[in-house]
Amino acid sequence: MILSVRSRRERRAAPVDRPAQVARRLRPLAVGGDPEAQFHLAGLYETGHGLVQSFTDAAHWFRAAAEQGHVLAQARLGEIYLTGRSAPASVGGAARPELGRDSGGDGVLTRLFPDGHTIDQDFVEAARWNRLAAAAGDAGAQARLGYLCASGLGIERNYTAARAWFTAAAEQDNPAGQLGLGMLLAGGHCGPPDFAAAISWIEKAVAHGNPTAKLCLAVLCLRGDAWPRDDRRAAQLLAEAADQDQPEAMYYLGELYRTGRGTVLDPSAAETWLLRAAIRGYVRALPALGDLMTSAHDPPDYLSAANLYRQAADLGNAEAQYRLARLYILGRGVPHDPEAAARWLEKAAAAGLADAYEPLGALLASGTGPTRDLDAALGWFERAAQEGSAVALYQLGAMRQQGVGVPHDPDAAIAWYRRAAECGSAHACLRLGILYAEGVDVAQDFTVAADWYAHAVARGNLNAKCNLAFLHIRGAGVSVDAEKGMRLLEEAAAEGSQSAAWALYNLCSEGAEAIANPVAAARWLDRAADLGSATAACRLAQWLEDGRQPAPPAERILALLEAAAHRGDPAAQAIWGLMQHEGRHLPQDEGLALRWLNRAAEGGNVFAQAWLGDTLSTGKGVRVDREAAALWYDKAAAQGHAGALAVLTGMQMREGATEDQFVAPSRTGASRPRMAMRTRSACSEICIVAASAPSLRWWRRGTGWRPRRGKATLAHSCCWGSCSRAAPNYPQTP
Repeated sequence: MILSVRSRRERRAAPVDRPAQVARRLRPLAVGGDPEAQFHLAGLYETGHGLVQSFTDAAHWFRAAAEQGHVLAQARLGEIYLTGRSAPASVGGAARPELGRDSGGDGVLTRLFPDGHTIDQDFVEAARWNRLAAAAGDAGAQARLGYLCASGLGIERNYTAARAWFTAAAEQDNPAGQLGLGMLLAGGHCGPPDFAAAISWIEKAVAHGNPTAKLCLAVLCLRGDAWPRDDRRAAQLLAEAADQDQPEAMYYLGELYRTGRGTVLDPSAAETWLLRAAIRGYVRALPALGDLMTSAHDPPDYLSAANLYRQAADLGNAEAQYRLARLYILGRGVPHDPEAAARWLEKAAAAGLADAYEPLGALLASGTGPTRDLDAALGWFERAAQEGSAVALYQLGAMRQQGVGVPHDPDAAIAWYRRAAECGSAHACLRLGILYAEGVDVAQDFTVAADWYAHAVARGNLNAKCNLAFLHIRGAGVSVDAEKGMRLLEEAAAEGSQSAAWALYNLCSEGAEAIANPVAAARWLDRAADLGSATAACRLAQWLEDGRQPAPPAERILALLEAAAHRGDPAAQAIWGLMQHEGRHLPQDEGLALRWLNRAAEGGNVFAQAWLGDTLSTGKGVRVDREAAALWYDKAAAQGHAGALAVLTGMQMREGATEDQFVAPSRTGASRPRMAMRTRSACSEICIVAASAPSLRWWRRGTGWRPRRGKATLAHSCCWGSCSRAAPNYPQTP
């Protein structure tokens, strides 16, 4: 008692603005066992006032006072062990990375902090000291002990004890106790929720200005569990908490600005708050910033998004790992790399992110990137299905229908498809419609097929809309209604369906189920090309050369053809290059023509391959290279190009080869011996040279060229053969 009085006198005697003098006077008293002096000396060490900041020295003196029954020291020690203490502020940034390391050497940090640098979390010790202080009536310790009981940290989880300790603290008007009791009653830890009582206690903590209480109340307002959802109040509470430097509130406020929920849509404000949260170490803000880079920018900034996702992914954030994997699958902002995608998906799945299960299973099932592993794929699909993934349910049905990785089981497949459809899968509805329309594994029933197509249409599936349209046009399973069928096709085409645009083009061209309308046919062919159909763009180029009318303007056709060429379609590249070579409809440019035809040839276009063979063998515009010419002739001949085959045969005959020594065209494009002789042109050796687009054939004689009509068929599978006029048992598939 005498020592405590003396310590108070010593503190009063020292000027308040000279903490170093206070520390010098308190130290001999603390060493002498005065708990009050020990407590205050510990506080100076913790804050770094008058002494070099040292959490280990602070804990030492707090413990010395606590073991003598000093309640405030017990409470302070309980808080330190609950949260831990890391880098002291007195240590510079360059030394900070070394603080968590015990080198055991004789360095500067070891001499400065001989007892260590940090205090690790210790929930057992936290429970011990908070229990002692709580029993003595310290409200803060009671709130912390309630949290430990509710979360089961350091002691056994106990809802009754948690509620009792939170209540004790709350009744002392402690905001942490009020918040803890409110969160406990809201079901935040354990036990049944009582939202009315929860809101009452959280509101009291909010009245104290507690930023975490404001955050929690805002989340409840956004969820709408306790009362009708109130986005505006949530935004207001989050703004107040964010201004009080609450990182999680900054994150939520940024998300509200990003989505325009409860406030105005403001990408700039969203970026500001998300960035502030990320700077303060709130990792969830990084993937949210990545989402902002792709949603608020035109065009989307996938590169910045990928960098943000990677930062969060490296820190273990499962959402970021999943998003980064999706970018690797799509090749956006990062190279297309299925192996890297699989690695990140595995990390996200291991962290329990259900969204990662199905795409990981899909990669393993296809063998794209990782080694194909059907058993592992099946396992991930089943885990995703347990989480309610409609896509995984569909995949399980497809595996059983096709007998991939599991025995062929049509009944089980249909059951899985039905479950997927019940979970909202439009693909499953479409697949069931196709099965009933084709009579595969079930009795053929167009009425049931129409019902499933209608369900898929309601879920936004355009292929199903095309199939349903043709059921109405043909009167299969539904009453004949050509007008409704045409209307459905027009809706699908307007919404982005290439198949619908092609179907409308064929219907308006042929007039089989509708009145022939050349103007509408041209419009729908233009629409198909505009939606990315390279075949439609090549067909329009054919019309341009034929001078066919009605047709879109020449500038429009050339723009569509160029776009198809830039997207990598070999047939479009061949036509675009040939136009530049001949100077027809475009300024003549031999250099560009050669580059485009070379790209087309590398993409497998047989005409471009034969053309390059001619160009390299004659040296027109390039250096003569008969070995390279032979390689391109060989590739073209391997695809059945008669002109290239004839030139190769002539080459071998001029070399003196007998008929039984003729070398068959290589199917792999392997090297051939150098042939130093003149060759005839492969493109003029035969009159008709087929381009890759099945609807387009090129007729060449001498130096002139023009497209020649072939049968109008499509490379892709269309809704019930609407393009190829096949029998109505080949509906559009998912």
